[in-house]
Amino acid sequence: MAFKDLHKLKKIAEIEKEEIEINYLVLGNDIFSLEIFSQLETKYGTDKVRLLSEDKLIRHSLFVKGPSTIRGESNKKIFKHYFSSLECVDKNEPSLFFKDLTWKPFFGRSKSEALLHDEHYFTSGAISFDQESIFTFLTDEYLASVNERAYQVKVKSIDFENEYYIVECINGTIFKVRNLYFGKSPWQFVHLFKSKNKLNDQLIQACESTQASAAMFLKFCFSKPVTDEQNTLFIPLSYTHDHGHFIGEFKKFSQGGVNGSIVEFLHYIDVDQTSEEDVTKIIRQLKRSVEKIFDNIFKNNYQEFISIERDLGCLKIDDILFQGSLSLLSNEHRKMVFIGKNAPINVDQLAQFKVEDSDGKVSQFARAYHVNQVTMQNL
Repeated sequence: MAFKDLHKLKKIAEIEKEEIEINYLVLGNDIFSLEIFSQLETKYGTDKVRLLSEDKLIRHSLFVKGPSTIRGESNKKIFKHYFSSLECVDKNEPSLFFKDLTWKPFFGRSKSEALLHDEHYFTSGAISFDQESIFTFLTDEYLASVNERAYQVKVKSIDFENEYYIVECINGTIFKVRNLYFGKSPWQFVHLFKSKNKLNDQLIQACESTQASAAMFLKFCFSKPVTDEQNTLFIPLSYTHDHGHFIGEFKKFSQGGVNGSIVEFLHYIDVDQTSEEDVTKIIRQLKRSVEKIFDNIFKNNYQEFISIERDLGCLKIDDILFQGSLSLLSNEHRKMVFIGKNAPINVDQLAQFKVEDSDGKVSQFARAYHVNQVTMQNL
């Protein structure tokens, strides 16, 4: 898949320009946004709720991609709080990196190639689980229904006037919204917000601090099992230069009589400094490395999926900085709620998941799921 296809501008849907006044608008295109949209429709009815997804919702793109993000004691604690009976695998041993033709554990005697961006987060053990088993509302029929009703046009700007949030799309359509649920990262809210003088400095600072590195995700689905390896694996892009790693996990699956393997790799990139040629080289290098390590693995039948995301989970969200400044976004007439993996959490609610002698924060999937639970209680 060409870089220009991964990174191309969204086409403006051929939808007539209109002004839509709505009580509840969910802006987002991941599983957490879709869950809030589903709950709002159930409580208030389909005529009072809209989803602004910007793009068509595709099942495999809804979930958090790449290796498991349930790492560190705080994330594991919050996961076990919500999913004590869920079938999962708790891998307490550290991740492995490839060096000198063999796999070596992190925190041992051997030293890995330099870790870049947020790669260090994936070095510890993780809880591996099936995301789809959690969101049971997501049937194929429901997803098809949502795609028929969702407004799939890119957002141009956000503002608020009197009792309404004003969400303008690039085709000229304007949503006048009383209750806005923002499923993208808070830094994108500030980026889209038209009248920044209406926001205080503390809120702007808190939102902008949620910006994280971008990454390329490469998923390969094999028609038969290819390895028994279950650890998180680090494969260097280069052994002579500090270019980071491919970080991946293999999982077995059984579906429709087919027993196979899936592997999902993450590789951090600088989107603004990465060309189409660079992306092609990175993909080729990953395949060469994986094929050498796993004995010509790509001779098996497989499908591949490639995507690039700017909006990854931020590991250092300052929830205290958000406290108080969020009151500016809500009053008796209007409400704005951040949801998703970079949404702030009320500090008092977070206290029950604090782990002594650990500076790890609740992040990524665990943060998004907890935020959703609190949000749904307050709908």
